[in-house]
Amino acid sequence: MNKLAQLRTIIASLDETLVKALCGRAAFKVNAELYNELKRPLSVAETANLFGAASTIAGRVHIVRPFYVNTLLPALCEAGGDEDRRKCIAADANSMNALVQRLNLSVHVAALKLEEIPEALRQPLMDRDPVRLEEAITNHTVEADVIARILDMSREQRAGGACPEKIARMYEMWIIPISRKIQVHDLLVKYR
Repeated sequence: MNKLAQLRTIIASLDETLVKALCGRAAFKVNAELYNELKRPLSVAETANLFGAASTIAGRVHIVRPFYVNTLLPALCEAGGDEDRRKCIAADANSMNALVQRLNLSVHVAALKLEEIPEALRQPLMDRDPVRLEEAITNHTVEADVIARILDMSREQRAGGACPEKIARMYEMWIIPISRKIQVHDLLVKYR
């Protein structure tokens, strides 16, 4: 479990990178016409399962992209378009890459938990019960600390208006749940 504590420190560092990227993206409008080909949004569970099954960073970026475009962007940015679309595309690339790096650590967390399976995970793993397994890996105190840290980081970026609250809400509603579901996916796939 010391390794998990170390991994949480790395996750905090990646959260800082992701928050900075999202704050940078929030300065622009949604620019939805840039991504017209991405019509079908993926749910949290679909995104997590596909992400866990992908074996490359490029594959994971490809999987995260529809979720990012259809769910996260509208929650973060104002509707409309900007004249300089190149800046938006660059900000989107930074945000998606930072998000994928952050979510990649969920795979590592699952691997560490499999090295030394905590007692609370044994029965849900043996029963192959994803709902109970997700309940067992959920730590509300840690998640509340993460959201508080995200708010502070967003404010330090001098993100104006409601941006800090929007980013904290994105973590609460989507980023943390996807992270948990990626762990569940990997635990169930790799548990023998």
